[in-house]
Amino acid sequence: MIPVEAYTRPVSVGLVAGWSFPASVFDPLVRQLRGDGVVALDWATFSADWLGAERQAHAAPIPGPAVWVGWSLGGSLLLEAVSRGRIRPTRLVLIQATPRFLAEDGWPGVCRGDWQGLRRAAERQPLSAAAAFRRRFELPSEPVSNTRLADTEGLDWLARLDLRDQLASIAVPVDIWLAPDDPLVSVDWPKHIELPAHVHVHWFDRGGHAEWLDHSAALARSMISPLADVPGVRSSG
Repeated sequence: MIPVEAYTRPVSVGLVAGWSFPASVFDPLVRQLRGDGVVALDWATFSADWLGAERQAHAAPIPGPAVWVGWSLGGSLLLEAVSRGRIRPTRLVLIQATPRFLAEDGWPGVCRGDWQGLRRAAERQPLSAAAAFRRRFELPSEPVSNTRLADTEGLDWLARLDLRDQLASIAVPVDIWLAPDDPLVSVDWPKHIELPAHVHVHWFDRGGHAEWLDHSAALARSMISPLADVPGVRSSG
């Protein structure tokens, strides 16, 4: 396996985390990308800075990283930012994310009733709801200490966004990473959209919603150079 340090072409990478998680969840990936101008953000910071109402009046995109990477809710927010013209990356990486989170006829997603149950719990006791959410889906279980990251606004983003048409017509090259045992993001959703040729899907052989944490080196390499053969990963192209 070629160490990431062997690649010399610099990149600028922005990372956006999922609901309830701090930016530090990306520490394993940041370590792989050290020296490449990496910035990690939680979803609430990205939402406020790139999608907030005060930004909508500006026509020009906000300067930012060349490569944007989002996990779960972070990926959905990045797609929304591209759709609005708030970011114009040279590449987008969606890690176990989906253009539409909730299920509907013909679309695999999370049941609206399950989403409503989590939202009610987060509205009452956000930290406890986030901890229970992590336990249920076997996600990294470090204590949730920031109520802002477990705010219902993040869940509302997930319910509101439907970016299937935008992804089908996106001009930005996109890499999508999915896992077959992910209980929150269906591994089959790309079958329901006619994706352009510059959107490539990569599948982990197994794993839950945080499977990417076991593949941080492969993810780092894929951001710096074309994806090579990596054990535990299948690719559409």
